[in-house]
Amino acid sequence: MATLSSPTLDRLLRETRTMLGQLKATNSNWSDEELSGYLNDGIRKYFLEVSMRNEGQFTTQADLDIVQDVDTVALPSDFFEANAVYKKITNGYKILAYRQDISTSYDTNGGTNNNSYEPYYYFRNNNLVLRPGPNFAETGGIRIEYIAFPETLIWGGDTMSSSVSPVFKEVIILYAVYKAKVKESLVTGTNTYQAVETLLASAYKDFQDAVTLRSHYPQFIKPFSP
Repeated sequence: MATLSSPTLDRLLRETRTMLGQLKATNSNWSDEELSGYLNDGIRKYFLEVSMRNEGQFTTQADLDIVQDVDTVALPSDFFEANAVYKKITNGYKILAYRQDISTSYDTNGGTNNNSYEPYYYFRNNNLVLRPGPNFAETGGIRIEYIAFPETLIWGGDTMSSSVSPVFKEVIILYAVYKAKVKESLVTGTNTYQAVETLLASAYKDFQDAVTLRSHYPQFIKPFSP
């Protein structure tokens, strides 16, 4: 699937202003700050749509260190949701089980080397909690594959992720124009957002189709065999 070329917010603002017909912030009903806010709202809104589809957009991985006698591991600052958590072993990585269970006791003796240690995990704030806790230290002992938050775009040049469908950019811009026109309609008492609402609905449908299925590898259903 083609990707974005990491457009800057300045570029997104220009395209938003082009649709609004007001190219200069000095002679406009909407400030750059206001339109930037609408663009960021769109990024956050449609990012959630992408993450629910779980087709790899915004997905990355990181290797995290295990600290002896410390049962928490700090997650990356851009962490949103985990797809999988692995424990490093001699010849690869072993997947760990997620278990959000605070109703049972747990052991504090979690093994003294990388191959004998196989904890389960859950989340506390922006940390992984390992149960049982480790009795050894290991650099890169935990590998996590996760969905990362998109960068919010601050006016002046931050870039947007290039890891998603090109329709993502179109939807964001149309959403910003739509919010700007809704505000205008509330102020003037005249509906000026209906046309862009129709465009947004069409682009949103294309966006849903584009992020739903990224692989065309044949799918097979395994027969149930009790």
